[in-house]
Amino acid sequence: MDECTGLIKQMKMIGIYLDKGYYKVYSLLLLTTILFACNQNTAQNGTFDVIIDTDLGGDPDDIQSLYRAVHYSDIIKIKGIIATPNSDIDHHPWDTIEHTGLIENWIKRIDVEHIRKNGYSQLMPEKDLLSIIKSGAKKPKGPSDNNSTEGSEWIIKTARDYTKDNPLWILVWGSLTTTAQALYDAPDIADKIRIYYISSSNTLHDPISRDYVYNFMEKKYPELWWIENGILPRGKHETFRGVYQSGIQDGEWSYTKFTDINIRNHGSNHDGLFQEKCGDVFPVANYPKNSLKEGDSPSLLYLISPVIGGTGNVDDPTQESWGGQFRHFDKSTYPNYYIDLDKSPADCQMTIGKWRYSVMNDWKQRWDRYDKK
Repeated sequence: MDECTGLIKQMKMIGIYLDKGYYKVYSLLLLTTILFACNQNTAQNGTFDVIIDTDLGGDPDDIQSLYRAVHYSDIIKIKGIIATPNSDIDHHPWDTIEHTGLIENWIKRIDVEHIRKNGYSQLMPEKDLLSIIKSGAKKPKGPSDNNSTEGSEWIIKTARDYTKDNPLWILVWGSLTTTAQALYDAPDIADKIRIYYISSSNTLHDPISRDYVYNFMEKKYPELWWIENGILPRGKHETFRGVYQSGIQDGEWSYTKFTDINIRNHGSNHDGLFQEKCGDVFPVANYPKNSLKEGDSPSLLYLISPVIGGTGNVDDPTQESWGGQFRHFDKSTYPNYYIDLDKSPADCQMTIGKWRYSVMNDWKQRWDRYDKK
């Protein structure tokens, strides 16, 4: 019996006094409060199958988002983690190592099994997460014949088990290189996937692949479903940046203080596999320096929002959501292509920032799961 059910049962027991008129108003208010609290925690049942296509290894904010993805894997059911490193040295000088091993290391660091043993068995097992790490494109390039990778083939294989009404979500945290190759090799998956793409610098790193996806939509499948968060020109809107530099920034909710207050000295060391707790090695971003940036997390928050926050509808990006609010680019021609609102960067980013307290408070509680059963 969950906590909400137990509380409601107690209220029914209290109800025997209502016939006598005792505490009638008090009890009614208490029941209303309990029902509201329960509704806040179970706003909408739902899980979403996703593949994460990431350039993890550059700015550590991808690692920050990976922590969040695993912590929310009761909702975000991860079907693949694809390493698509950006080896364009002029733009990403640090991004030159093999990233599948790096992802494996961080999955182990997160130690989800410790949380599962504390009673949160709905989270994905570590062995399942480790088994779905795949290698994508090694460097930026447009899709072409004989350019498929383990990652692009995994997208194709996985997507073919889905349908338009039950789609596979592709969350792209780097360039579109691997995802574009999958569409090139298997255009039949277009109606089976939904893409949430963090654009901006990722498009600058591989504009050819981004343009391929757009041209694919334009010429082959106008109904392609995708959100392009941070459409060029860079800096014009960049809704995704609202996840760190917008909304409440007081005290522990500040993007420069949250890590020290709510993450450091939290977590576990994987039964001695590592010397440090996972919260003590949680990386801070390169820019803004020493920050909790999570620039890719809006793609996760978009799916989490209706389930935990009771806000938004994953089928309609024009509604408000923890993951941002968007508009149609050209509804009559491309009915499922969404971009940033036609507003200032501050206004676009506030569509995420306005929910900052709820977003960060919920994650704070999930960090506490390492220590609380």
